[in-house]
Amino acid sequence: MMMKSYLSIFLLAAVLVAAVSAFQSSSLLLHHSSKTQRRLHQLHSSPTQPTSTNTPTTSSSSSLNSSPSPAISTAIQSHHVAVKTRNIELAIKFYSLLGFHVETKFVAGPARAAWLLHGNPDDDDNHSSVKSRIELIEVPSYMLNEPEGTIKRALDLTKREELLGLNHFCLDVTNCIPKPTNNGDESLISNIDAETTTTSEDGSSSCSLYNLQEWMDDLNELSISTFGKSMRVALQPTKRIIGRDVYEMAFIYDADGTLVELLNWSGRLEQEVGSGWEPWNGEGFVL
Repeated sequence: MMMKSYLSIFLLAAVLVAAVSAFQSSSLLLHHSSKTQRRLHQLHSSPTQPTSTNTPTTSSSSSLNSSPSPAISTAIQSHHVAVKTRNIELAIKFYSLLGFHVETKFVAGPARAAWLLHGNPDDDDNHSSVKSRIELIEVPSYMLNEPEGTIKRALDLTKREELLGLNHFCLDVTNCIPKPTNNGDESLISNIDAETTTTSEDGSSSCSLYNLQEWMDDLNELSISTFGKSMRVALQPTKRIIGRDVYEMAFIYDADGTLVELLNWSGRLEQEVGSGWEPWNGEGFVL
């Protein structure tokens, strides 16, 4: 009987020790979890606002509207856009018309790939600033599974307006299009409707003697003379006002049918233009 009493006391003591140990462990985990949550809250809070655990949260949208930490957002740069192609050598030729050259070639799984860089090929300092870069990925022929006599192309996104996701990428060709100026000549004050002149930031007027359409015509002639192929145009040049800035924009297809926008800054309006979304008038779809 005495032995059973000692055994019961021993078992009870062991249970108490285990319970105390479990309580201490859970308290430690809760302490670390609380510290982690406070740290994450500080990272995602605006650096100019104090992070107080007593501040009530009004809605879930408040966290979406808060400014991200500078350490998270300010160091981000755009590196490249990726385009799949059925023939990477043909795609390289097409983009060479737009001033892109091969920066490096590599293999991505079973596919040949390359980074194309816009700029001086002799510039060794390609990582010091933001560059225009395109990644080409060649889809192997056994994956394409093209029926004999057919060539697969990218979906024509001008005809599939309901599709979500990446639609096109844009190249700013403003510096490719010379704009003669005439400072102080009142006869060249901007007239957007007539599409003749626009006013630059410095107050000078820019006469559109050579515009996006003519530049595209020259580009097409270069394509024909160099590769024996004409450019395919998805949307002819049109002029749009975005904010106070006036742009010419057009869309072309690359060698595989990917949409590429060409953007030419024409000038800036003198009057203020409100920013907002006007009700759609039912005409056209903005690419």
